[in-house]
Order: sequence, then structure tokens, then C-alpha cells
Amino acid sequence: MTYSSHNVTIDALDFATPVDDPEIAEVIDLISGEVLRATTFIASHRYDEFVKVMRVAMREAMKKGKPRHVCALCSTPVHLVGNKQKRFFFRHKIEDGSCPAVTRSVLSEEEIRARKYHGLRESDAHKRIKGLIERSLRADPSFDTESIVQEKRWNAADDPKTWRKPDVQATSVEGRFAFEAQLSTTFLDVVVSRRMFYRDVGAHLIWVLANFSEDYRRMTTDDLLFSNNSNVFVVDQETVCLSEETKQFHLRCHYRIPFDDAGTIRDKWQEIIVPFSAVKKEIEQQRAYFFDYEVEEAKISDRLLRDEVIAYWTENMTRQREGSPDHQDRWLALKEKLAARNIDVPDRPAWDSGFRGMMHAVLSALKGHGVGWQFDTLIQCAHQTAQIHPESMLAFGFAVEAAGHRELLKSQDSTGKWASRCEVMRSQLRKGDPKYTPPQEWMPALSFLFPEVGARLADFVRRNGLPTS
Repeated sequence: MTYSSHNVTIDALDFATPVDDPEIAEVIDLISGEVLRATTFIASHRYDEFVKVMRVAMREAMKKGKPRHVCALCSTPVHLVGNKQKRFFFRHKIEDGSCPAVTRSVLSEEEIRARKYHGLRESDAHKRIKGLIERSLRADPSFDTESIVQEKRWNAADDPKTWRKPDVQATSVEGRFAFEAQLSTTFLDVVVSRRMFYRDVGAHLIWVLANFSEDYRRMTTDDLLFSNNSNVFVVDQETVCLSEETKQFHLRCHYRIPFDDAGTIRDKWQEIIVPFSAVKKEIEQQRAYFFDYEVEEAKISDRLLRDEVIAYWTENMTRQREGSPDHQDRWLALKEKLAARNIDVPDRPAWDSGFRGMMHAVLSALKGHGVGWQFDTLIQCAHQTAQIHPESMLAFGFAVEAAGHRELLKSQDSTGKWASRCEVMRSQLRKGDPKYTPPQEWMPALSFLFPEVGARLADFVRRNGLPTS
């Protein structure tokens, strides 16, 4: 955590921090009906998700007239505010003196920032960045030259009284764009209002900074960073020159990259100059990004969870230890993590022979030896699956192929019994014998925990019209 005299830069993966003694101690969630302790609610969210999902989305919901939370004492809609140290608290939307919780001064912090914001819009620094954006756009023939203008009023087609005046606007084959230069005091209400307006008119809103430092980020920068999939864009003299040389609009992109640090997800920063055409633009979410942080983080998170489940199963789901009470809490914690991904598993896997058999079969096939079952060889696991768990036989076979263990299995079939059994099973499968039908209940879990096996099995079921159980 890096401190300055005016701001605190928080690691995106840290948890959000509430103020010590908030005026509004409790709020009511209007969707769930729960009464939430403010400090507990704030501290339970990761900082980047808190800014993106709670702070920005909560303000947008309030502006739509559909607030998510209200003060528990007076039922006035509330929103989240961060102080200069990026510690958070709830503030009333309106304060008329009827509530004992006082969250506003005569002139609120946001009103003070708003006055600063409007003053800075005419500064030389603001005029300079608008000029750099315009030069970049005019260098790119994919933008209609006549559409590139500064500070021109943009009216909503269905309501002429509703309008915005973007710093720079332009139209290309990708659609219509509003470019806004982020000033040091661009506050959340401005960000949210513009997001809502340009979404409603079907246009793209692109926020542009004059510079960026990951070690010195204001709250206003974090509002843009996390609502744009952890990407921010800068236009400077170097990017303008590159745009003019290549006749293609370029921006400097700063973004976070997640990585696995011994089982813990951490971040590092990357900087790259990219063509605007390589930037992904999403009107509905009103965001633009070059690097898809959310997807990459989900991949790592999913892999870590798979590893955790497989480690648990290998260590505990043996005949001697399966279902022992001292491990039940650990399994239920894994079940909760899987449920967050819409993956269902049994509360007590030792009591569900179908799920247990599937896991034993697939893991044994992948490892090349018995997992769960008290067998040393893969051939023993194969016979056990075919005899006791035929519904997992296909998954076992695809796992053997995925792991490259077909020759191992063949080498262990000294009597030829397995080869004979396979001929019988293939014949039964061709006739559509339902005993080999994979249980649909556990297919999502199989596909998540063993993606390659799940994909092969799903494709086989689809191609062969196998009945679903």
C-alpha cells in the first residue's frame, strides 16, 4: 500500500476498508430485505470488485430511481463514498435533518469536487488532451473526418432536453464514440451520468487520461479502472505521433495481469501501445478494454479450485478416510465455492455412489493408478468401473485417452479379459444400452473439474444420441 499526502493507493486484490465509526451504522438491502452492518458489508468485498460492482453500480441504480440500499434508521437511499484514504462509508442521497446520522456538511465533498471539475474543464491541460485526442482521430481514415468535433452538444434522439457535450466525438465503422478526458477531480456522479447517457443512445464512451501511475491512483481513477475491466487508456505525444505515422488511432493501455503465486492470485501491471481497433468495446456495460482481466482471472481461479478439489479427493476419499467428520467442513467449503460457479456436488460424497464412482474412475484413469479405490493398477480400476459403475465407463475411457494411458492399460491386460470386456461394451453401446448413460446430474461437475474429459464425453453423447438419465 502506497501513501501520499492526498491519496492512498490500494492493492486491487485487498479487501475494502470501512471508516472506523460511520454515521450510518446499518443499511437495509432492498432486494434481500437483510439489515447489514455497514463496516462488515464493506470489509467483506475485494477492493476492485467493491469499486466496480458496489460503488459504481450502486450509484447508477440510484440515478435510475431504483436504489439497492437505504439507511436502516430513516429509509433514505444511500450510496457509498470513499475518503482520501480510500476508506468507505454510506451517505444519504438527501439529508434534511430528520435522521440522527449526519453524513453531509453544508457543502459536500462531491459538491466541492464538482466545482473543481467544472473549473478544470477550461484549463490548458484539458484543452491539450482534447487536442491530442482530435489529432489522433483525424490521423485515422476509418473515422469520418466531419464527425470529429470538440465540445459539440449531443442530444438524445428520444428526448431533446437530455444532452451531453463530450470533449471529443467521432463516428467510425464501429459506431459513434464519445471521448472524455479524465480530470484529476472527475467524480463518480459524472462518470455514472455519462455511462447511462451513452448506453441509452447506443454509443461508446471512452475515458482517456493524460497520464497514469499504478503506484499513485486517485479514487476517481479507480472508478474508471475497475469499471473498464482493469484497463485505462492514455493519449500522449508518443501515441499521437504513432497514430499519425501509421494512419491508425493508437492509445497507451495500462492493465492488470493476474498470475498464480503458489496458489494465491496476485497482479502485475503491463503497459502497451495498442491500435484502437484492437480495443474491445461493450456498449451495454459501457466499458472498453484491451486485456480481458476478468476472463484470465477466472481461468486461474477455476484451475486453483480444480486443484483444491482433486487434492482433497486424493487425500481423503479413500476407504479408510472417506467421509470422516474432520474433513466434512473442508468439503462443504469446496461445495460452496463450486456452487458460486453453478456447479452442484453432493453434501456427503461418500454417501453418493454415483458421484463417488465417477470421481474415482476419472482420477484413476488420469493418474494411471488407483485413486480412492484400494487398487494398485489401472486395469483393476477399469474392471471395477465396468462392473460397479458402468455409467462412468465412458468418462473413464475418455480420461484414459486424455492422459495417454491406453498403452498402459493394454500392457496390464495380461489375460486378455479387458479386451474381451471392451468388445462386449462396444456392442452394448451400439445398441444404446442405457446402463452406460452418464448421469446428467453430475455432468456439470465433471466438465468443470475435468474439462477435456467432459468435452469429449459431451461430444460423444451428442453425436451418438445417447439417452440422458
